[in-house]
Amino acid sequence: MSNISFKTIYALIWKANEPDDTFKQEEFEERIPRLIMWLKELKSKGKLAACGGGGFEDRAGGLTLISADSIEEASELSKGSPMNEIGTTEIMIWDVYYADLAEKGREKDLM
Repeated sequence: MSNISFKTIYALIWKANEPDDTFKQEEFEERIPRLIMWLKELKSKGKLAACGGGGFEDRAGGLTLISADSIEEASELSKGSPMNEIGTTEIMIWDVYYADLAEKGREKDLM
């Protein structure tokens, strides 16, 4: 195996506390301006890699990918999301293997 260093990204996985049938969309919507401010702050610090919204089988959710120097820093950055007031955020360490799908260097490892 080659000695390739991969970039570590932290996936902040947000999940609403309430299931879809009792979720209060207006509480979510009123947090959007603060969410955008938090995302802009992450971007200005060079920490934001990507973000998006979606859902789980029975509740709202979202994903924010950030760069951080440690899990402790990632945890501290994740506390800034206003969505934590109506949900929980788990952090997953996400090693980025392919940022450029034209990269073929590890193809043999997948076979």
